[in-house]
Amino acid sequence: MTKKQINIGFAGTPELAFKHFQTIINDSDFNVKFVLTQPVSKSGRGLKNYEYSLQKSDINVPIISPHSLSDVGLEDKICSYEIDILVVVAYGKILPSWILDFAKFGCLNVHFSLLPLYRGASPIQRSIENGERESGITFMKLEEKMDAGPIYLQKKIIIKDLDFFEVEEKLIKLSLENLNGVIKNIVWDSLQAYEQNDSLASYAEKISKNEGEINWRGDLTSIQNRFNAFKKWPQNFFMLNGKKIKVLDIETDPLNIGNSGFVSHVTQDSIGVYCNNGCILIKELQFPGKKIINARDFFNSKRDIISVGEELS
Repeated sequence: MTKKQINIGFAGTPELAFKHFQTIINDSDFNVKFVLTQPVSKSGRGLKNYEYSLQKSDINVPIISPHSLSDVGLEDKICSYEIDILVVVAYGKILPSWILDFAKFGCLNVHFSLLPLYRGASPIQRSIENGERESGITFMKLEEKMDAGPIYLQKKIIIKDLDFFEVEEKLIKLSLENLNGVIKNIVWDSLQAYEQNDSLASYAEKISKNEGEINWRGDLTSIQNRFNAFKKWPQNFFMLNGKKIKVLDIETDPLNIGNSGFVSHVTQDSIGVYCNNGCILIKELQFPGKKIINARDFFNSKRDIISVGEELS
C-alpha cells in the first residue's frame, strides 16, 4: 500500500540548515510546502555570509524571510499552508507558540547533544571543553521551553580528543542519515516521543569572544580541551605586547615542567609555554593581519619577538 506523501514546512538559515533541507527535498516521499528563513545578512559568529543559505538556493519552493516573526500578516500566511510537520534546523530565532502548534505533528528539531545534557546555544563546544567522552544528536519535538521538548530519537558518537570541526562533521553526518527516517516514523508510524528528565539537565551557555584566550595557568587537559572546543570560533589566542596572537595548532608535553606562563623554548619545531603540569607546544600561529605560519617560519623570521624565559599573559 502506497503511503501518502508527507507535507513539510522547513525553517532554517545557515549552511547547516541547507544540508538538512537538501536531504528532505531529494526524498520523493516529502512535499516541501514552504521554507521559513532569515533574510540574507552579513555573517556572524564564524558563519559564512549565508552563501549556502536557503535564500540563495535554486529551489521551486515558496521562501518566507521576515525580518520579525511578529510581522503583520505573517501568521496568516504561514498558517495557510497545510503541513504535517515543521522541521526546524538552526533557524536562529525563538519561534512563537502559533508556529510551534500549527502543524499536525508539531515541530521537529535536531539538537547536537544528548539531551537533557547541554541544552542551549553551544552544545558542541561545551561538551568538548568539558572533556566528554561521548556526545550525539537528539531529535525532539520543539516546545517553548528551550531544548526541553520530548525526545523522538537519540544517536551517540565518541568525541574524546576530537576538535570542533571533527565533532561537528560527525554529528551533521549522523543527523542527515537519520532525519528522513524520523520524519516518516512520526507521521506514518505514530512514533511517540518521551519526556526529558529535567533533573539531569545541564546548559551550554553561549560562547563569548574572550573565552578563546589561553589560560597558561590551566592544566594540559583543560587547555587542550578548550583549544579543541574553540577552534572554529572564537579561535584560540594569547596577548603579546597588546596584540592578539592566534594559535592554530598545539601539542602537549607532560614531561617538560616549569613556571606557568613562561616560555620554555623557541625552536624550529615549536614554541613552548609552561602550564601548571607540563608544556604547551605551539606549532602554528598567526599575527594580526598576517598569514598563518608554522614554528619553523617563526623561528627563521620572528624568533626575536618571543624570548625564552619571557612571561606571556
